[in-house]
Amino acid sequence: MIDFRQYKKFEFPEDAIVACQGVEGSYSQIAAKSLFGNPEIMYMRTFDGVFRAVDQGLCRYGILPVENSIGGSVTAVYDLMKAYNFYIVRGVKVTISHVLLAKEKVGLDKVSEIYTHEQAAAQCGRFLDENSRINLNICGNTAAASLFVSESERTDIAAISSENCEELYNLSVIAKNIQNNENNYTRFICISKDCEIFDDSDKISLMLSLEHKAGTLHEVIKQFADLNLNLTKLESRPIEGTDFEFMFYFDLQANINDKGVGELINNIKHVKEFMFLGNYKEIV
Repeated sequence: MIDFRQYKKFEFPEDAIVACQGVEGSYSQIAAKSLFGNPEIMYMRTFDGVFRAVDQGLCRYGILPVENSIGGSVTAVYDLMKAYNFYIVRGVKVTISHVLLAKEKVGLDKVSEIYTHEQAAAQCGRFLDENSRINLNICGNTAAASLFVSESERTDIAAISSENCEELYNLSVIAKNIQNNENNYTRFICISKDCEIFDDSDKISLMLSLEHKAGTLHEVIKQFADLNLNLTKLESRPIEGTDFEFMFYFDLQANINDKGVGELINNIKHVKEFMFLGNYKEIV
């Protein structure tokens, strides 16, 4: 049984040391500045590096993407949440508007290679198809792609990145709003080694596996429905090493102190493996 009262906090902090994946100018940096008034940001090369920084006490929080409205879930982050047994303490939706950046006076007709992150490439698939003569190179982060273009001596390369990397890396925008859909946003989470539940929390995230028999998922969903709880996400992933068994991710709109919610979380039926990922506020 989880005693959620021990995790209760009052106000989310304005200032904190946080870890982000990528380099300065990344969308993770934008998310960090949206969540904190004055964050001191540490940049890590990988998602795992963010988790390790928090785990080793180098910072209190980490900022990570979990879902894009076009590209879908960032499953590697969910896997790391399970591996480290960390918690979500805040969330934010960041509008994603990709541009193509190159060195000054370089036109699109001169570009032979584009560098970007794989998620950004998926979000800009139509633009890339229309310019299929240009080779695509995947790198760890959109801002890292801009940094690479800036530091390269070549004048035939460009980066798909955020527009704030233009001035930061002394580049020029040669194409704007190149994502497939203008309604493009990414959900970022703020993770912590310790569970922290603030007064304004309105979203709960869970990860669980169920008994492998007919009707179990239906019965779990019915438990949420009986409390009139709105499920905003339900996603499954195969469990490695099993025969057609799945781990389910749930997001629901609720505060753990709402009537019946804490009791339900502690008594979900047919659960084999359970992980409470957090109760937090998501800023839109």
